[in-house]
Amino acid sequence: MRRILAAFVLVAAAGGASPAWAQDRTFGLGVGFVKPSDVDGTIWFTGNAQFKVAKDIVVEPEIGFWKKSASFPGILDVSIRDLDIGANALYTTVRKSLNISVGAGLGAHILKGQVGVLGFSDSDSSTKIGVHLLAGVVFGHAKSVHFFANARYDLVSDLNQFKLYGGVRFKL
Repeated sequence: MRRILAAFVLVAAAGGASPAWAQDRTFGLGVGFVKPSDVDGTIWFTGNAQFKVAKDIVVEPEIGFWKKSASFPGILDVSIRDLDIGANALYTTVRKSLNISVGAGLGAHILKGQVGVLGFSDSDSSTKIGVHLLAGVVFGHAKSVHFFANARYDLVSDLNQFKLYGGVRFKL
């Protein structure tokens, strides 16, 4: 599975390196809400690049991060975090002044959980491959800056995640 992810990221990077393929290149920064299964919702941060590889197809390498903590001081401290490194393929179409996209991708979710009880602590880490399903819009009238809003669901083993987020996209 890691070889598939590595090949997917390699295709994304190759798409960004070829001027014949990548006439439209953007960089985006976003923030939003993530609701992992069996964990309270929290804030999510993401950064990505988009490379147009065909008329209506965009490849999007990305990185994202969230962390959720809870504690009862002196008694219990618990936290879980997810660092996601992956890539998505998006089909895009323009309707009026909106650029609408739907897509899917793969990501390596580097998960780490920690628990501390009465001064004793333990942690565990694992890397899980996740499947991303997403849809969104890009809007704005400036030539070099646009805004985006996305909805997404990540299928990650036993920690599926629903995400709503938005941000700003810069033309490179």
